[in-house]
Amino acid sequence: MTDPEHVVEANLKFYFALESLDVDLMDEVWATDASAICVHPGKERLAGWENIRASWERIFKNITSLRIDVTDVSVEVQGNVSWVTCLENIHQEVGDQIQRSQAYATNIFVFEEDRWLLVLHHASMLGEEDGKDAYSA
Repeated sequence: MTDPEHVVEANLKFYFALESLDVDLMDEVWATDASAICVHPGKERLAGWENIRASWERIFKNITSLRIDVTDVSVEVQGNVSWVTCLENIHQEVGDQIQRSQAYATNIFVFEEDRWLLVLHHASMLGEEDGKDAYSA
């Protein structure tokens, strides 16, 4: 449970679900109750899995393709809670437009049901000069 590699694996599963544009895969990595919190870049705080899931559905409907290379990864584990901070290097296609951006993210996981589940994803844009938000078409 306290092995940081398991947390890294859970974090990679989140980004795989995100890149796959698959809300069913998101169901597998998130805590699907009222404890879940998500702050998309440039957006307001969403509380509860139902609200978060609906936001992913809207986002996925508008994006043609998404690739996120995660760098500068730092992992901490304290009992049944862990957190990952990282830099998201985002490449997305919305219609015929290609957009590149970067965001710093904090992902907090809890260990439940013999696995790490995401309870908080908070991403903040870097260099948001043009006012566009990452993965929020």
